[in-house]
Amino acid sequence: MSKRQLKLAMYILKNIEETAFLTSAKLGEKAGVSEATVIRFAQFLGFSGFKDIKENLQQIVKQKITPKIKMKETIERVKNKEDVFCNLINIDKAILEEVNRNCSEKNIKRAVEYLRKARIIYIIGLGISKAIVDFLEFRLNRLGYNVMAITNGGEEVIDKLMGISRKDIIVGVGFFRPHKELIAALDIVKQKKVSIIVITDSEFSPIATNADVILNAKRGPVELMTSLVAPMSVANILILTLVMEDKKKSIDSFAKLDKLKVRYHL
Repeated sequence: MSKRQLKLAMYILKNIEETAFLTSAKLGEKAGVSEATVIRFAQFLGFSGFKDIKENLQQIVKQKITPKIKMKETIERVKNKEDVFCNLINIDKAILEEVNRNCSEKNIKRAVEYLRKARIIYIIGLGISKAIVDFLEFRLNRLGYNVMAITNGGEEVIDKLMGISRKDIIVGVGFFRPHKELIAALDIVKQKKVSIIVITDSEFSPIATNADVILNAKRGPVELMTSLVAPMSVANILILTLVMEDKKKSIDSFAKLDKLKVRYHL
C-alpha cells in the first residue's frame, strides 16, 4: 500500500461501524485523504468500488453485534466487579462529552421551532427507543402540546400516521440498525411533506437521510450494551429549551395542572 492507503486502512480498522455508512468523499475527508485515494484503495483490495467495501463492512457489523456479544463485551469491559460503578460512570461521562461535541445548540433550537409550530407532535421509537418516546410524550403533554406516540411495530405504525399532515411534525428516535417500521414511517411522512426531527447516533443513519433536523446522540460503542444517557440527555435538553422559548405557555399549562390536582385531591 501507499502511505495514503495505509493511513486510510488504519482509519477504517479503528472506525468500522462508522465507515460502513459513509460516502467515499466523507470517508476521505475524515481519514485525511482524497476521494480518489479511497476509490484506488477499494480497487487495490480487489473490489469494483467503494460501494462494495461498504456492503461488506455492513454485513460484518450486523453479524458481529448480537445481544449475546454485547453482554459479553460489556462484562469484559467492566471486569472487576468492585469497580463496576466507577467504570460505568466513566463510560457515561465519555458518552456525554461526545454529545457535547456533536449535538449542536443550533440544531436543538431549530427542532424547538418546529415543535412550537406543530398542530400535532408525532413521536416514534421502537425497542429500547420506547423509553425516550415515553419521556418526550410525558413532558410534552405536561406542557400542553398535542402528542401522538408510536411505540409498537407492524400495522399500528401506518394506522397512526394516516391522519398526519404538513401542519404536524414527527420526531423519530432510533440508533444502530433502526427498526424497518421506523424507516418506513419516516419515508411515508416525507412523501406527505411533513417535517422530520431525528434523535440518532449518526448523521449517516438510515433514518437521518430525510431528516430536517438531526440531533446526534451516540450511545457508545455498538459492541457494548449501550447506555441511554446520551439520547435521554438530548431529549431533556430539547424539552427544557422548548420551555425557555415559550415560558408563558409552560407556566399556564402547569397552573392548569395544579388546579386540577387541587380540585380532585390528586
